[in-house]
Amino acid sequence: MLALLRLANPAADEQRVLHRILQLPLGGVFIAAIAAGTTGYILWLIFEAVFDPYNFGNTWKGAAERIGIGLSTCAYGAIVSAAVRVLLGAGASDQPREQRLVATVLGWPGGRWLIAAAGVAAGIIGLYQLKYVYDGDHERRLDMDRHGRGARWVVNVLGWAGYGGRCAILMVFAEFLLRAAYFFNPHAVGDTDAAFNTLGLSGGPFGDVLFSAVALGTIAYGAVMYINAVSFDFGEP
Repeated sequence: MLALLRLANPAADEQRVLHRILQLPLGGVFIAAIAAGTTGYILWLIFEAVFDPYNFGNTWKGAAERIGIGLSTCAYGAIVSAAVRVLLGAGASDQPREQRLVATVLGWPGGRWLIAAAGVAAGIIGLYQLKYVYDGDHERRLDMDRHGRGARWVVNVLGWAGYGGRCAILMVFAEFLLRAAYFFNPHAVGDTDAAFNTLGLSGGPFGDVLFSAVALGTIAYGAVMYINAVSFDFGEP
């Protein structure tokens, strides 16, 4: 949203956001807290995947749920890695690192197909975000019994907006990976900032509306995570 209002250029990937936080009073302490908290969340996700406290089971659907939970630790691991790099004085842009990784994989035997498969997987995961909230799974980890209907309505609105924003960004990353595989060009892969540009930043009124919807959806997802922190249901002891 700062980029849309011409207050930030380029927009924001995780590392640029952390650099902005670093400029605040006690910014380094806050970033260290983010890294520690995200590490704790990663450990909890691993616990979920291994010990199955929500009884997903060992059916193919349950196994897919647990594998997805386990794989999601990679994204949060990237946040921890970005936080550590910022604290160590690394630069603000992480896009070349992503492109180097894709270039390395493209150099492997069958690497193009691996990148294409990753793109397809990202697209499927993106679409699954909508199914996830449609099935009400965004409430599954929430102890909503002590809250009224109004609170449930707020959670549902934020859930649709938040997971919709995640879907849009994941679909753009899927496009990046598929283009990189098709054209055999790692430079087709961009970071979150490039994804926002693809979604319509500086693309006229319609592009700005679409971009704003995704940006606000991302904020809504953050709000859903705060609600999780307050009302999380840890399952049966």
